[in-house]
Amino acid sequence: MTQPLVSIIIPCYNAANFVGEAIESALQQTYAHKEVIVVDDGSTDSSVDVLQSFGDRIRWESGSNRGACAARNRGIELAKGTFIQFLDADDCLKPEKLDIQVPLALTTPGTLVFCEYDRSHPNDHSLPVREKLGGDTNDSVIFVINRPQIQVSSPLHGRTQLLTIGGFRNELSCCQDHDLHLRLACEGVKFKRLEMSLFDHRRRENSLSSNYTHVLRQWPDVYWHSYRLLEASGKLTDRRAAAFAGRMASDARTLLRIGLVAEAQRNFEDARQMHSSGGLPDAYDGLSRLMQRTFGPILTERLVQVKRSVVNR
Repeated sequence: MTQPLVSIIIPCYNAANFVGEAIESALQQTYAHKEVIVVDDGSTDSSVDVLQSFGDRIRWESGSNRGACAARNRGIELAKGTFIQFLDADDCLKPEKLDIQVPLALTTPGTLVFCEYDRSHPNDHSLPVREKLGGDTNDSVIFVINRPQIQVSSPLHGRTQLLTIGGFRNELSCCQDHDLHLRLACEGVKFKRLEMSLFDHRRRENSLSSNYTHVLRQWPDVYWHSYRLLEASGKLTDRRAAAFAGRMASDARTLLRIGLVAEAQRNFEDARQMHSSGGLPDAYDGLSRLMQRTFGPILTERLVQVKRSVVNR
C-alpha cells in the first residue's frame, strides 16, 4: 500500500538559533514519504542563511512579515501532502512521530488523534514537563474549549479538513492553534488523545504565546467566533454554551488576579450573554460561588487571595 505524503510545515521568524534543529527533526522522521516546507516570515536575523544550508532537502520561501497564521496558510498552499504536520521553528519532532500517527489517521477518518508532548524552556535545565491533556472527549467542542494546551504540532491534520475551515485566521496574533482546533471541533471533527509524547515544545522568551496576558485578551475573540459558528449552524447546545461561558468566567477571575479589572468585567458580561449561568458553576466552587453572589467578583478575589496567603504561610 502506498504511503500518503505528509507535508511538514515550519513557519519561521527570527529563529536562526532554533530552526535548524527543528528542520533536522523533520528530516530525520523514520516515515519515508514526507516533504519539509519552511515559510520564512520576513526574518531579519540569519534564518534565511540557515534555510539555504539545507539545499534541496527542503522547500522554502521567504516573504514579508505577515504573522504565523499567514505563514502556515502559505505552507498549506505549497503543500502537496494528504496530511499536514505543523512544527514551530523552536520545537522538535521525535523521530517516530509520523510513523505512529499516519496509520492512526488512516484508520480513524473524521478524528484528530493528538499526542502528548514534553514542555521545556531553553534557559531552564530542569527536566521537561509532560503535557498529558487528558479528560472526557465525548463532546469535542467542550473538550477543546477546556484544552487550550493542545499544540498545533500535536495532531496530524488532514489537509482537506484545514481547507474546509479556511485554515488559520490571519487576524489572530496568538491562540491560533486553540482557535483552529476549536473550529475543527465545531465542524464535527472528533478528538482522540494518544498517550505518548511525540514532540518537544520549547517556549521562547518574548514570544507572543508566552505572554499570558496577551493570550487572555485574545481568547474572547476565539470563543465568540466559534460560539457564533455553532449558533449559526444550529449546533450550539446548552452544555456547549455553558462551557463557553465557564471559560470566559474562569479567565475573568485570572484577569482580576493580575489587576485587569476592566477586561475581567467584560469577560463576566460576555459569559452572561453566552449562558444564563454566567459561567459561574465552572469558575467558582460552592463557597467561592456564594461569596461571589454576596460580595461580587472583585471583593471575592481579594478574599480568596487573602485566604490563600494565610494558608500558605
